[in-house]
Amino acid sequence: MPAAKHSPAIGDLIKKYKQELISRDYSARTAEVYATSVSSFLRNVTDPASPTEEDANNYIKGILDGTTKGGASQSSVGIAASAIKLLFKHTLGTPLNLSVELKRRARPMPTILARDEIQKVVGVTRNVSHRLIFQLMYSSGLKLDELLGLKVKDVDIDGKNLVIRGNSTSGRKAKQTRTTIMSEKVAPMLHAFIVDRETEAYVFPGIDGGHMTPRAVQKAFKHALQKAGVNKKASCNSLRHSFAVHLLEKGVDIKHVRRLLGHARTETTSIYKRLISDDTIDIKSPLDA
Repeated sequence: MPAAKHSPAIGDLIKKYKQELISRDYSARTAEVYATSVSSFLRNVTDPASPTEEDANNYIKGILDGTTKGGASQSSVGIAASAIKLLFKHTLGTPLNLSVELKRRARPMPTILARDEIQKVVGVTRNVSHRLIFQLMYSSGLKLDELLGLKVKDVDIDGKNLVIRGNSTSGRKAKQTRTTIMSEKVAPMLHAFIVDRETEAYVFPGIDGGHMTPRAVQKAFKHALQKAGVNKKASCNSLRHSFAVHLLEKGVDIKHVRRLLGHARTETTSIYKRLISDDTIDIKSPLDA
């Protein structure tokens, strides 16, 4: 496949493409990732101002068989295909039919921490901010970016709720908002942590006026795992995964777990049902239930 030289046509098309995604409520991060994939595609076609369906199919096929030069990797072929489809549909105004068969990669199963392991991690964490972060992620089912994006106005101590808002820097769509639960044990600690703070202030501030960095939290969590002697390949988001599994083990309906996690579809949440340990299921006689 001939590689196109850098041209104003590519730059103009990419600019228009990103604006189109943002106008459709895609996050800035998603728009940037998709624009990078589309840019690689356009540099591999003869006429980047007017790419064809054949160009798109040849490009994706080239990624899969390793002949595409300077394009996406096989691990990101799904992103490339989605990005190019959006280019044709929304920017070029022509729906794209990809004839190349894309094999869906198996999603790795999330790492789940047992309750006693989480208690150990929290117990060895001396930094007040980090300890509260770990407790909130587990007790409320938060992603790390959701946790760091929390502002004082999002905390309802009396109602034991947290409002999770979408934002332009997160991977979620900008208008997506949900409410999740807050532990009664964590609520007084969180209240003491944010009392007398401005409503627009981040709950976990950083040193530059923004919020704490993900890297700082990830580093602290890794250190806590080691110090607690928990030998699992876990990340901060394992606390969110554990929240889901432990609720399901207690018999909470999956539709409620889905709502708390912010999943659009129950099918996404159902992966956690496969991780429930049979040993934790409390089986009672029908007469006693």
